[in-house]
Amino acid sequence: MIDDDVQESQRRTLLVELFGSDVPSGLEGQLLRTADVAALFQVSERTVSEWARRRRIPSVRTPGGHRRYPAEEIRHLLARTEDAAWIERRMAALTHRPGDHTGA
Repeated sequence: MIDDDVQESQRRTLLVELFGSDVPSGLEGQLLRTADVAALFQVSERTVSEWARRRRIPSVRTPGGHRRYPAEEIRHLLARTEDAAWIERRMAALTHRPGDHTGA
């Protein structure tokens, strides 16, 4: 973990040297791998790559051509997805009350 902290500190220093105070938002903070994002959303890696290709989720490319995903933006998307799922479950519970035989 200490090595990760040192590496992240070095990365931040280099980004500031390259971009000054205008570091692009996609490069700030931790970057997640495709497998990490797939696990968070419970989908396949191929689905995550397709979302990125269609610009449904933000990503940056490594020099080797691999995608990385800004952790903070993925966290916001995941929270919105969970909020939407909660609202959908709540609405379903409200419209399908026990004893309600209206066919709704």
